Amino acid sequence: MRKCHVLIVAVLVAAIATDRAVGEVTSTVVDLVTRPGVTQRFLWIRPPAPKATIVSITGGSGVLLIQDDGTMQTREARCSPLARNRQAFAARDIALVLLDQASNGAVGNHADVRQVYRHVRARDAVPTWLQGASSSTESVAVAAVNLPASEPAGVIFISPSSLSATLLASITRPSLVVFHGDDPSQSAGSVYAGLTAAPVRDVLALAGGKPAGCSGPHTFDGIDEAFVAAIDSLVVKHTGDLVASAAAVEFYNGALDHYFITHLAAEIELLDAGVVIRGWTRTGQSFGVYTAAPAGASPVCRFYIPPERGNSHFYGRGVDECNATGANNPSFINETSQFFHVLLPTFGICPAGTRSVYRVFSNRADANHRYMTDASIRTQMVASGWIAEGDGPDLVVMCAPA
Repeated sequence: MRKCHVLIVAVLVAAIATDRAVGEVTSTVVDLVTRPGVTQRFLWIRPPAPKATIVSITGGSGVLLIQDDGTMQTREARCSPLARNRQAFAARDIALVLLDQASNGAVGNHADVRQVYRHVRARDAVPTWLQGASSSTESVAVAAVNLPASEPAGVIFISPSSLSATLLASITRPSLVVFHGDDPSQSAGSVYAGLTAAPVRDVLALAGGKPAGCSGPHTFDGIDEAFVAAIDSLVVKHTGDLVASAAAVEFYNGALDHYFITHLAAEIELLDAGVVIRGWTRTGQSFGVYTAAPAGASPVCRFYIPPERGNSHFYGRGVDECNATGANNPSFINETSQFFHVLLPTFGICPAGTRSVYRVFSNRADANHRYMTDASIRTQMVASGWIAEGDGPDLVVMCAPA
């Protein structure tokens, strides 16, 4: 077991300390400064290549009394189905972050949860879930509501207690509810029904087991293997629902009559500053892209077109187009094969919940392409001599998140 103390100025993480062996599950005690004068302790059990992370607020008192060596001293630690099965989750490549009380005695404060979330996401940008059980149901719900919409996270309610309809209706994140069918002290039905604004919601009931000195069905006594498998199946099932999206912002250079798009914050900042790279201004147009691949998505490669061919960029949708572009244009430089991700149209038709993206080609020696979701702009470009490209009668090249 290792312990690391992480110091933060305001809410900025200064470091993530650990020396992790490749291929080894690590258990690290972290003391994270989450607010001025407040330190949040948590135990981070991390497999070498996690597919997901669960940030857990334990039920009961919420106090685990995590020691410097990673051991825990309370009934909550022994009875929590996540805490007691932490190695089983790691064996399934799910990282667990077990929150203890903060240095000021607070348990599950939303500001503390937010900083812990950001801390672990800085290391592993994988689907991340905020989980609360029993008495911590309200804490995790409040944390989910207060986490900025730009930071993707789902919510897992385990053996939930009742919540106000107003709070439940404020949760706009994928939400999962897990309970035991023989547990009389849970409110899974009302919690699930109240998640009216959640874009995705799922519920799963377990059965069986026997009392084991905890709370029987309420803590899933005697069915640890089934409990871990159930959480794993839900996390895998809803991985695509937690994929982050970003805006691809369009820039225009009047001297070149070239268009360029990027979703990378560093590139956007550089172009906006106009000091190192001059002459580019925003057009006001943008469209959403996935920064990681949801189910069924296709990677978009980015080629740099050298000066003799245009001093421009080309974004290929899908492996086939990217491979063909490289084969037919050996002087092009493939900067990345997965610059962002989109869905592809079927016979030129995009699936529900996405927007059609159009592409036009300048048809000049200095090759340039422009990408847009506004069909009227595409019409204007074609009228000025650019060539529309794409599939189907409407010539669609990509499908972007709406």
